Amino acid sequence: LFDIFVAQVPWTASSKEVKEYFSQFGSVQRCQLPFDRETGFHKRYCWIKFSSAQDVQNVFQKDSHILEGAKV
Repeated sequence: LFDIFVAQVPWTASSKEVKEYFSQFGSVQRCQLPFDRETGFHKRYCWIKFSSAQDVQNVFQKDSHILEGAKV
């Protein structure tokens, strides 16, 4: 219920970095960044699970999100 989908995650970003970035908006319960077994790289998208609806609203209050110099 409190999950958001994040696309265009930079190749260089790790799950830890994504979680740290989104933690500024609220309590992140989980960051799921799926990997491609063939390439060994993540698939450039992820799901972030927050603790509350307010945390999700905090994310959407910001117009754009920049992670490692790229807009996600």
